[in-house]
Amino acid sequence: MVHKWITALIQSICYEGDYTFQVRVDFLHERLADILERSRIEEHLLEAGVVPEQFKHDSTEEKLYAKYCDMIFAEALSRLGIRSRVIKERSGAADVLGQVEARYSLVGDAKSFRLSRTAKNQKDFKVEALNEWRSSASADYACLVAPLYQYPTTHSQIYDQAVRYNVTLLSYTHLYFLATQTQGIAVDLEPLWRVGETLDPSKYARTYWKAVDTAICNCLGAEPVDWQEAQHKALDILPEQAECEIAFWEAEKERIRQLDHAKAVEELIKALKIDSKIDVIKRTARI
Repeated sequence: MVHKWITALIQSICYEGDYTFQVRVDFLHERLADILERSRIEEHLLEAGVVPEQFKHDSTEEKLYAKYCDMIFAEALSRLGIRSRVIKERSGAADVLGQVEARYSLVGDAKSFRLSRTAKNQKDFKVEALNEWRSSASADYACLVAPLYQYPTTHSQIYDQAVRYNVTLLSYTHLYFLATQTQGIAVDLEPLWRVGETLDPSKYARTYWKAVDTAICNCLGAEPVDWQEAQHKALDILPEQAECEIAFWEAEKERIRQLDHAKAVEELIKALKIDSKIDVIKRTARI
């Protein structure tokens, strides 16, 4: 299972000496490039976008996992005929920059979330920011990729923004479908990057995804049933990923049950971030 493998790889990189974040990113890129020479990108795309629960929030591990998703995104685009690379800047820029000869350029933003995530806030997707990053990079098109099941399912402002700014929303499952259908043969995907131009602004998910799915099938010469099969394959893998994450939390529950009183109190204080809250209050009041 790719999910277990990438989790272990990232942990091993983080435990290897006192390196800067960028050096760790370089390690990840080297090892991933070696693995992708011997494995299919489709295997990674089917499972991408799920942040392991054992990675602490805003930790080096979590940030490296985000970089892994950037790398998978860029590699998938490259295999579709869009020569792409991961941008090294960590903020204020898109994650991926792609180029199709002299025809057009594309900026991309890869998203990953924990399965325990509840709220689907439009700010998490940063559609408007991606539009601004496209302007900064003087790129023609913009694309945001995230797990399909993490997008709002009924209506959201992100769909209205995607249409108004012509930012194409995709999922890793869509990239998986494109990769399996093309098998390394370049296809003209420009109609997909212009899908927002074909729609009237709307917050409805169903309207937007129908247009995206249709555009992809038209680009590939595929049938809707082909896309439905790809969706089912991705969803069939999700429960296995979920079991991995549940197993981590079940183990955590058992570990906590084994703690003595003093250690349990210490962990609760740390979990509630009480000391950091006190520090913020002191800095605000200058005491």
